[in-house]
Amino acid sequence: MNTIDLTELTGGGKVQNLSGRLRGLAARKMYHLDAFDLAEAPVRVIVPDYVYSLTPSFFQGLFGQSVQASGNDSEKFFQHFEFIAPPSVLQQIERGLSAVLTSRDLGAIH
Repeated sequence: MNTIDLTELTGGGKVQNLSGRLRGLAARKMYHLDAFDLAEAPVRVIVPDYVYSLTPSFFQGLFGQSVQASGNDSEKFFQHFEFIAPPSVLQQIERGLSAVLTSRDLGAIH
């Protein structure tokens, strides 16, 4: 299984809020998510326990194209990406996914 550990984005715990579409897009590039989207093996995404917020805009930047690669199918997306995160962050990930699926301007995700 492939793993993406978002700890790298937190400066060793200094950052506890992952926000902003542009930061999400930068993280997408850093983690080479385009390649993970094409990989057959599932991807485990680890969000450190001290992160209290992963905003929908950050999720859209980081995973918007991955949702599209999953055919805009949330079940397929969650089969490919397994999130290990605090319960409150898992809820925020769900909201981010919902925001991607309901976005009228899917081109803005790129």
